[in-house]
Amino acid sequence: MTTADASVAHRFARAFNSGEVDQVLEVFTEDVIYHDLFYGRVEGREKLGEMFSRVYAQGTYHRWTMTNATVGSRCTMCEWDFELTLSDAVARGAGRTLRYPGASVFDTRDGRCHAYREYFDRTAALLAAGIAPSSVAAIVARRPTIDVTLPEDRPR
Repeated sequence: MTTADASVAHRFARAFNSGEVDQVLEVFTEDVIYHDLFYGRVEGREKLGEMFSRVYAQGTYHRWTMTNATVGSRCTMCEWDFELTLSDAVARGAGRTLRYPGASVFDTRDGRCHAYREYFDRTAALLAAGIAPSSVAAIVARRPTIDVTLPEDRPR
């Protein structure tokens, strides 16, 4: 096993692919801050466990494959491919299989992730899941990924 294969990103993928929330949580510190583009910001392992329980309930198949990792002493950055088949819990998308690429940043402390951020085309993924465009717009408005300063809001 290479250093990259032993990275927190690869340990996370193996744990996630097991479908076992407890295994996933072992990758994270108690005080983790996890920024998820679908579910928002989650703080602490207990809340993170609730989020991953929801993730597993909304899919009948999940596969996270880390494709390219850069490992540092306090941070791992990784490109990945994600595949899931939506369950009946996502009524409009039930049975659809989505595959999409992305990237994640795992800030680490003592071998575990204490801060997580991910980047992918959330809007395209939501639309592919069968979510109505108006609902996608509402999701993006509630949890934007871009900060906007209007001309009239700039300091003079």
